[in-house]
Amino acid sequence: MGMAHKGVRYMGSALSLLLGAGAALSSSYLASRIKEKQDVESRLDRLEQMLAELEAAQKTPKAPARKTAAKKAPAKKANK
Repeated sequence: MGMAHKGVRYMGSALSLLLGAGAALSSSYLASRIKEKQDVESRLDRLEQMLAELEAAQKTPKAPARKTAAKKAPAKKANK
């Protein structure tokens, strides 16, 4: 019965090791998903802010732009 007891002990140790590795992997996966969700939320917040700024810029009336008389050089005629 000594061999069976050692086998059970080894199996228990292996199971504990596997459970620990699984817990570590699942916690790192959850942490990455939470970080990704926060990144997406911050991008959406930034987009909403940009849209609000554009909307505010469109609502404010702008002064008409002045037309300046620019001197143009006479066009050169092509010789045939």
